[in-house]
Amino acid sequence: MPDNLLRNGQFEADWGDEKSHRCLIIPDGGAPYEKDVGNIFTPPGWVTWFHHHPGTWDQPEVRDAWKQNDPRRVHSGQKGILLFTFFRKHDAGFLQQVQVAPGTRLRLTAWAHAWSNHKDPQHPDRFPNPDDGRWSEGAGYKAGFILEGETNDANWQNFTFYLGIDPTGGTNPLADTVVWGRGAHIYNEYAQVPAVEATAQADTVTVFLRDKTKWSFKHNDAYWDTASLVVVGEDGEDGEDGGDGESETVPEVRLAHRPASPQVGEKVVIEARSLTGLTNVALAVRQPSGVTLAQSPVVVGRDGEWRKWEYTTDPLSEAGVHQFTFTAADGVEATATFESTAAEQLVRGQPREQYQRTYVLLPPDAGADWALAVVDGTWDDRKYTIGSSADDAGIGDLNVRRVIAVNPRRWPSDLRAFFQEYYPGVEYTAVEAATPDELRQKIKRL
Repeated sequence: MPDNLLRNGQFEADWGDEKSHRCLIIPDGGAPYEKDVGNIFTPPGWVTWFHHHPGTWDQPEVRDAWKQNDPRRVHSGQKGILLFTFFRKHDAGFLQQVQVAPGTRLRLTAWAHAWSNHKDPQHPDRFPNPDDGRWSEGAGYKAGFILEGETNDANWQNFTFYLGIDPTGGTNPLADTVVWGRGAHIYNEYAQVPAVEATAQADTVTVFLRDKTKWSFKHNDAYWDTASLVVVGEDGEDGEDGGDGESETVPEVRLAHRPASPQVGEKVVIEARSLTGLTNVALAVRQPSGVTLAQSPVVVGRDGEWRKWEYTTDPLSEAGVHQFTFTAADGVEATATFESTAAEQLVRGQPREQYQRTYVLLPPDAGADWALAVVDGTWDDRKYTIGSSADDAGIGDLNVRRVIAVNPRRWPSDLRAFFQEYYPGVEYTAVEAATPDELRQKIKRL
């Protein structure tokens, strides 16, 4: 593989190695300037930058994103980097200067994704899953990737990721000298940001990672990992050969899975996509225990220009983080993860479907003649439930629960208060009757 010219491109270096809070701030209408910002923990080898126009483009926060805290937020190694704003918008990222020979052709790649989630008490129907770390507005629970300009959905458009190279070595990301790759909206799972190439015009070039938001959502979180700057040949191919003097580019592969949050006992569909035809494809899914999970034979298909390879795993038997690796000939390899959870236990006592229940509650000392009086008075046309348990009368996840309490004063405590405390929502009616025959007559009229 070509050498990565970036320092700490994997974002694995410990922040304590440099302890940098250094930022490049680009104010509207002013010259860029550097400043230390305490809640920005700039990764070693990089400088955090942000466009600053308070109320429009606000200052972000930056910190490490550790795999041990949430494996979904790391593409490779033990950590990535998180840049975020809270109820604010941002246009921000990271830059690094690299020394190269003038005339060198370079390609910048990186992986990223967003968590873009909002809470608006005025419009809960528009934002149904506030603060859910697996839900992004627009994409929902799914892994989302759409190129900029290919969606009209405003929520999908909120986050856009870009890669840029200034071949003159300038450090202003808003300068006209920066060559930008195409933007992409990426949510919930890592995907490669569209690569960018440029030819160095000086002995130093500057690379930029950039994410830009459209809306002041509560959670505007961007995750970056696995950035690489490599030399490519004049024809755009990587500048290392396979021994015969010819350069080869490793095709890009994008991975996705569904469901987004599988449970033990479910099957998972894993899909690999590439714009390049691949041969000798294979998939390995490693469970949390390290044991390989079996899957069905590959199903090959097309989606427009994309070639697809789809696998279905056996039912999951372990909870935790699963790693899946797709490989193909010519050194193609892509790895991603998903996390499974224990199957939810069925809640007992819920009705198959909603219905209305009326329970005739007899006092504890009532004999069979009282029960027969209720049957005679209601069974042919209403078929009420009959019993002598107050708990049976009140229990159940039903929208309509009616209790007709016969001679409630013969109970040792206040029945109305009992239902109000332990079974709220019960419609309570009391009936006093001196004899079963009187009860028969009264209950017919209810």
